[in-house]
Order: sequence, then structure tokens, then C-alpha cells
Amino acid sequence: MAKYSLSEIIQWTGGVLTDETTMNADPDFAGVCTDTRELVPGSLFIALRGPNFDGHDFLGKAILEGAAGLVAAKGSDLDLPEMSIFTGPVVLVEDTLLALQAAAAGYRQTLSGRVLAITGSVGKTSTRQMVAACLGGTMPVHLTSGNLNNEIGLPLTLLQAEPSHRAIILEMGMRALGEIRLLSQLARPDVAMITNVGFSHIGRLGSREAILAAKTEIIDGLRPGGLLILNADDPLLHNWGLHQPGSFRLVWVSTDLDLARRMSTDAAFTVGATDVRATARGVDFSVGIFQAGQAYCQTRVHLPFPGHHHVLNMLFGLACAWDMDIPPEIAAADATAYEQTGNRQRLIEANGVLIMDDSYNASPESMQAALRTLAEMAEGRRMIAALGGMLELGEFSAPAHRELGRQAAHLGFSALYLTGPYASDVVAGSRELKPDMTCAIFPDTMNLAKAISDGIRSGDCVLVKGSRGFTMEQVTAKILEDLEKRRTTNHDI
Repeated sequence: MAKYSLSEIIQWTGGVLTDETTMNADPDFAGVCTDTRELVPGSLFIALRGPNFDGHDFLGKAILEGAAGLVAAKGSDLDLPEMSIFTGPVVLVEDTLLALQAAAAGYRQTLSGRVLAITGSVGKTSTRQMVAACLGGTMPVHLTSGNLNNEIGLPLTLLQAEPSHRAIILEMGMRALGEIRLLSQLARPDVAMITNVGFSHIGRLGSREAILAAKTEIIDGLRPGGLLILNADDPLLHNWGLHQPGSFRLVWVSTDLDLARRMSTDAAFTVGATDVRATARGVDFSVGIFQAGQAYCQTRVHLPFPGHHHVLNMLFGLACAWDMDIPPEIAAADATAYEQTGNRQRLIEANGVLIMDDSYNASPESMQAALRTLAEMAEGRRMIAALGGMLELGEFSAPAHRELGRQAAHLGFSALYLTGPYASDVVAGSRELKPDMTCAIFPDTMNLAKAISDGIRSGDCVLVKGSRGFTMEQVTAKILEDLEKRRTTNHDI
């Protein structure tokens, strides 16, 4: 269990006690909490302020739930009835969010495990899970849970790490410049990974070059001599990485084995893939690890789950394993324990229908990957896509949606059920390649859900995907509800 003493919290945060006599005992805290609904007795409660909440309103509840200490902003109202029964320390700070971050940065310096940080436009979470699988069979691993990848979630993840963890895997998300720099400087990673530079948040940042600048901030906290692992298949990352004279060791991963071999002459090592075969039963490919242009290791990998994009995720995992002296054949075997999180390519078989629920979010890159994965799995079955729009693409919205339609037609989808302001662009793109493509546009998610539920039949493969704002998980829920009704009433579909 992660523990920190009162004196450490004061040292890290620069806080002051409301009652100096409580310092005499210097108690330990069993973790840090910012949400009373998740508070574990004995932990330290930090009262964060946000646009929609104020943790100071819950100080009394934190006491009743068993908090052993409180961190509050100077000037906050501490005249609470619960204070009469509270015997723990109260630490006052200028800003509680900065205090949380400072505590995480301080605690990180006490950890001997290697910190591995991951960012990128898409694939952060799946790469995080793959790296954890590759390492987890050999050593104790701690990693980001759920979506805790921002200025609050990452410090909390660090503060949950235990001294016994040999690998601490952190996901770093961002919506603006400067955010990943902050996270990297807090985490001080030993290994930094950038999966790709895509179009996510381009409506906010304006260009892929600006997104590149934001993602590459991850090196600002990278420890001297640390490992920087880049995707050589991404042209922007490729060019940027070739011009970095930093004090880190550069590693490339690529789905082009020859490219990986060539680039190994100017890198610490490279990891490449070849002979990729993706089917409904999984993905098979060969891996080569190169140093100074020479192959140091070659092995065959089988992943028992579908998705061509998992090849690149696996290469990141094998690169981390190789650097930590784990043989690739062992890491590859352990990778079979890989687990998706949330509604990310969640596969559901119901009444003869295969549903891929990928409703977590959407970007041009993840949409393409989802379409391709379902096509690999369908093996001749009818394919249908229920698609919400892709948000935050700015001036790239219309062309990105047209390309989405072209890709769906190219892969052989039979019908598209669409909602969102750019649905007509998806239709236009699909009909460039397939003029008779069956397409239907709906004003909202619920109308789409009813229509697709009425239209599917046994043997169909259905993809459900869209940006979070479209709540596409409701489509999956509606399909499953109706399929269950049909099953129980013995209606054929």
C-alpha cells in the first residue's frame, strides 16, 4: 500500500498546519483521495476546486468517512460541526490542485520502479494496456486506471503506486499546449512513448504540427539517458525524431521490418514487424529487434484477439520489455493477457449478431482502425456501421468524414446508419466508390438506434462508434435490448 507521512506531505506541498501540536505524532496516510465517494479510511483528503464542484463542501463528509487528514486552501471555511470530532491534521495550502501535483512529484522521487509514460493522438489506452500485459507476467506493474490521464488523474495514479511496483505506466492526455509538459515534469519518466500524431483536437490546436508540438512535450520531463520510443510509421514523428539531439536514447518501432532495420543504425535499437496476418481469430506476425543494423532477436507473435492496429501496440510493448531485459518470446506470451478497457472494440455476440461496441470515442484514425477490424472479423458476413460524427476536427471535419465514407465502401460495408452534422459527407464519400451504398441519416442517436435495431438480422456484423458527444453506447444498449426481446419471444431475425 502507498503510504506517506504528514511531514512528507508538508515538505512536498509547502503547506502549514492549523495546529502545530498534531505534527508531534507525524502520522502516515494510507493513500490520497479527492472524492469522498471513493475515500478509504485512513487516507488524506485533498479538497479540490473545479468549475462544477468544490471539495471544501465535502470536508465534513470526508471526516465522517474516515479521512485521517485534510488538505484545504488557505482562507477556506473550516468552522464545521464535524471538526469537533476530528483529531487528524489539517494542512493549509495556497492552491489544492498544485498541492496534489506537488505531492505526486515528491512521492515519485521516492519510487524506485521505472516510470513509463505514453501519449499520442489515438491508441494511448490500448498501448498502455499492451505494455502492461508484456511486462506484467514478469514484474509487479501499476498503471493508469480508466481515463485518469490529466492534471488530476495522473497525480492520483502516481500517488497510488507502491514501492514494490517495478513498472509504473502512465497515460498522458491533453487538449492544449503545455498540458503534457506539466504531466511529464511531474512524472519524470524513465521511458516516454508517442504512438502517433493524428487529428484529435485539431479543431482546438489548428494543425497537426501544433499537435506534434503538444505531444512531444513528453520529453520535457524525460530523465537524462531515458528511453524515447517513437512510431517510425508516422511521417511527422519520423521527421521530428530524426532531428532530436536530446540526452535520451532513441528507439523506433515500425510495422515495416526493413525500415526498422535501416533506422537501427542511428538508434539504441528498433523493433519491426512483418508478415502480418489478421483474421477473426486474432493477429499473427513476426518481430525483429535490431541494433546497429543487425538482427539481435526474431520471434513469431500470436495475439488471440482481432485488430491489425494491435501490431503497433505490441511493438511498443516489446520495446519496453527488451529494455527491461524481458525476452520477446516471454513478453509475447504474456501479451495474451491484454485487456481492453471501457467501450473500446468490445465484442458482443447476441442472437446471431456480432456487435463491436467501440463507442468510447472517435477520431479519423480510430474510425479507420475500427472499420478495418470489423472487416477482418466479418469473413463474408454482412457488415453494418452505426456511426456518430467525429468532433473537434475544425476545418478538417468535412474531408475527414468523406474519407470515412470512402473507407467503409472500400471495405465492403453494406449499410451505414449515420447521425451528426457531417453525416451527409460520409454518404457522399461512400457513394464515390459505391453509388448504390445503403445510407440513412437520423436527427439523433435514439432514432438511429431504433432504425438499426429494426434492420439487423442474424449473421450481421455491426460496428457502433462515434465521438463521446453522440452517446453511441445507447445504440448498443438498444440493439441488445431488442435482440433479447426477440430471443425470448422466439422471433426470427
